[in-house]
Amino acid sequence: MATNELAVGEAVTRSELHKRFGGTPQGGISPSTKSRMVMLFVADSPVPDDLTGWGEDGIFHFTGVGRHGDQEMTRNNLALLRHVDDGRAVHVFHQLPKNPEGPRTYRHLGRFQVDPEQPYYTADGPDENGHARTVIVFRLRPIGATAVGGPRLPITPAMETRISTALPEPRIDPVRLRAQESPRALATRLTADYANHLRKLGRDVSAKQLQVKGEPGIALVDLFDATENRLIEVKHNATRQSIRLAIGQLLDYRRFFNPTPTLTLLVPSAPREDLLDLCASLCIEVAWPTPEGGYVSTHD
Repeated sequence: MATNELAVGEAVTRSELHKRFGGTPQGGISPSTKSRMVMLFVADSPVPDDLTGWGEDGIFHFTGVGRHGDQEMTRNNLALLRHVDDGRAVHVFHQLPKNPEGPRTYRHLGRFQVDPEQPYYTADGPDENGHARTVIVFRLRPIGATAVGGPRLPITPAMETRISTALPEPRIDPVRLRAQESPRALATRLTADYANHLRKLGRDVSAKQLQVKGEPGIALVDLFDATENRLIEVKHNATRQSIRLAIGQLLDYRRFFNPTPTLTLLVPSAPREDLLDLCASLCIEVAWPTPEGGYVSTHD
C-alpha cells in the first residue's frame, strides 16, 4: 500500500500501521523497506526534559533513540539521518491519550524531511534512569500539510547565541542566616542584597539570560555589572564543591561577552585560604557580606 494513502490527521493503531506499511513494532524510530518509510513515534506526554516537539522555528525537534549512555549515530538514528539517500519518506505519529475501551492509537502528524542545512544537534538529556548523557536531536521540516497538535518545546534552541536581560530580581531584606532556610532562598537574598549594594555605588546591575547557539536551555547569569563589565556568580555556601562549580560557570559564561568581562564569585561567608588562592590563580574576585551590612572583596 502506498504511503500517500496515509491521511494527515488519521488516527491508527501501531499494529495496524506496521501491518499496512511494515517496520518494527517497537522503538521511537521504525524504518521500513516495504513502504520506503521511516516512521517516528512521539509519546503523548513527553517527560519534562525530553527535547521532542514543535519549536517556535517551525521545526519539529525529535530526540533520537538509545535508552542508556550517550546516543550514537548508528542503526535507526542513522536510518533517519540518511532517509533521503535511501529513498525513504519520514512520517511522524503522535500518541493519543489512552482509551480504556480500545488499543492505543497514534495520530499522523504528517510527512517530514531532515533539515538538509542543520540535520541535527546534540544536547544534554536524561536516560530512562534520569542519568545525564548526550542525546541526538533531529531537526525535521514539514513537507506539505501537518495535523494540529503534538508536543511543543518549552524553549526552542537558538540559531545564534543570545544574551538578554532577565526579569528584575525581587527586593529582599539584607542577607542574614536564617534557621531552616533553603539554599535557593539564601542565594536569592544574597543576590538581591549585593545588587542593591552595587546600585548604591552607582553601578548598572542586572541579571542576564544566556542561550547558547544550538542549546535547548537557558542559563541564568546571576548578576552582570555593566558599569565595570563584571560577571558575578552567586553560591549559597563557600564549600570546595560550590566554588569549583562557580569557576566553571564563570569561565563558560565569559566566552560570550564582548569585551571580555572580569569575574566575581559571591558567597555568604569567607572561603578557606586554599579556595581563595584557587580563585586568585584564575583572577576571580571573591566577595562576601560583613556583619555590619557591607561586603569584603579580595580585590579591595
